[in-house]
Amino acid sequence: IIFIPLIENKVRIGGSFKRPHLYEIIPGETFEDAVKLAGGFMTDVNTNSKIEVSRINRSIYERELLYIDMLSEDMSGKLVDGDSINVFSTAGLDIKTVELSGEVNFPGEYSLQEGDTILDIVNRAGGYTEDSYSEGAVFLRNSTAKSQKEAFLRSADELEKTLVNIISSGTIQNVTAFSLAPISDLITRLRESEPLGRQVVEVDLMTLKSDPYANFRLQDGDKLHIPKRPYSISVVGEVLNSTTLRFKPGNSINEYISLAGGLSEQADKDKIFVIFPNGQAKILQNRLFSKGDSQLLPGSTIVVARDARPWDAIKLTEVITPILADLATSAAAIAAISDN
Repeated sequence: IIFIPLIENKVRIGGSFKRPHLYEIIPGETFEDAVKLAGGFMTDVNTNSKIEVSRINRSIYERELLYIDMLSEDMSGKLVDGDSINVFSTAGLDIKTVELSGEVNFPGEYSLQEGDTILDIVNRAGGYTEDSYSEGAVFLRNSTAKSQKEAFLRSADELEKTLVNIISSGTIQNVTAFSLAPISDLITRLRESEPLGRQVVEVDLMTLKSDPYANFRLQDGDKLHIPKRPYSISVVGEVLNSTTLRFKPGNSINEYISLAGGLSEQADKDKIFVIFPNGQAKILQNRLFSKGDSQLLPGSTIVVARDARPWDAIKLTEVITPILADLATSAAAIAAISDN
């Protein structure tokens, strides 16, 4: 027969110890013994810190807090059943990094110090190369990707509710699964898409040095990609031949669309927009399609949206148009990184 006695005396050890847990103690063991039981302190614990001890005052049966210096003789004090021992980490010691890629002199991963700005890291990377195109910088942030994903899911839910209302109310005649298939596909795409988290930034050195708002602080996990200087314009969407064309100063948007075969029958002439190299998107009107359109920059993408008027009857046009723009912008960011 093997007899295993009940645990009589125990202490809880938590916080920045290597093995925080509930431990059995032997009468006479000290705070030093407790530290050894928990494997010692984590590397982010300052040796000048104090250990916090929560102990039951048996006379009034309330817990009291004691603080013990790690380097003092108090560490030889005896443990008491029910003690709770904690030690705290020091803020700012977590490993934080940012990544620079593309046309910087020393691309790679850089440690992030408290208060580092985008200019600080660019300078540490040796600045930009001669072939760099800072106007087309792709800046990615994890928190932005999370917000964009949440927005995609909200849009998918909104579209799905609209479809359910249409089918259940019977207000629209001759609605079939085939006619709603494009919207169903869009809902699926929104749910499955993983946005990169691109933010529009200005990172040319002159702007960073002169504008404190442009020279923002970086966060852990940020990524900056500087592409090579492009010499092309892309035309995608509802054109006869989606293609990439040589950039020619002075060419208008209409001329680039003509070089791509012109608009398809499904194109919406009032929903043509340009994604600029920095990721900013702008819807353009026909009156702006003039010779020498100065808005176009090398690396821009002209997107011709599909005509949404067939969806007017179910009141989805205003919802779908910005969604398509967001998806196109996300695709342009992926292309900008992949091309380099």
